Amino acid sequence: MTISQSELSKDDVRLYHKQGWLGPFTLIPEPEMAAVRAAIDREILEPGRAQGLAERDYFHNRHLDNRCVYELLSHPNLVEPAAAILGPHLVLWRTNFQIKWPRSQQHDWDTEVRWHQDCAYFQPSPNVILSAWIAVDDTTRANGCMQVLPGSHKRLYPHETDPAAEVFAKGVDPAAFDVNQAVDIELRPGQFIFFNESTLHASPPNLSETRRFGITPRITVPFVDVGRREEIDVLMLKGEDYMGYFNVVAPPGER
Repeated sequence: MTISQSELSKDDVRLYHKQGWLGPFTLIPEPEMAAVRAAIDREILEPGRAQGLAERDYFHNRHLDNRCVYELLSHPNLVEPAAAILGPHLVLWRTNFQIKWPRSQQHDWDTEVRWHQDCAYFQPSPNVILSAWIAVDDTTRANGCMQVLPGSHKRLYPHETDPAAEVFAKGVDPAAFDVNQAVDIELRPGQFIFFNESTLHASPPNLSETRRFGITPRITVPFVDVGRREEIDVLMLKGEDYMGYFNVVAPPGER
């Protein structure tokens, strides 16, 4: 059932804190997301692939240099419900593209993502990060949609490191919890969910010929230490950096 941002209530916020995730919401209508998808393909993905860049070199933090990505992530339909959860001062400190190419384009890459908690990777202090998973493409079980384990944010799980893994090297043994309790997050283009920095999540491989593309903004508040704050360019989605720790920059096109 889709939750309306205009109806994000205290009970909705309590539900987020109880289960570690909330949604789906509608960020923008599908026709608008189709235009965003075309712009990102044209301005970011196609040039990156044509230049033979490693994905780590053009998949991260594009809110800092691409106006289309910034406008998507600063949309009130994302910012206002985020503020209902975290409060009126919102720091956008990181963004990740989450792409699983069609099976015929994977070149033997493993597109399965192990069960993990994000805080095992970036370890904020205190542990307060609100992430969203925004569907740019249609996102289904067949093309590797995200899965979440409700309530798993209430404890930290030991992570094992796979030295052979190229991405998501840290993971949690599925024997440590009941995988049958996991929820598949199938989304239409333009929809999104919120999830907690400690919520266990994973995704199966993309075995289809349909691309799966999502954008994950990482939102925090000014008093949280994400490490090297003074060196990280961030954008304020709402309010101000009243602590003065981050290097706040103007949005792309406004500098």
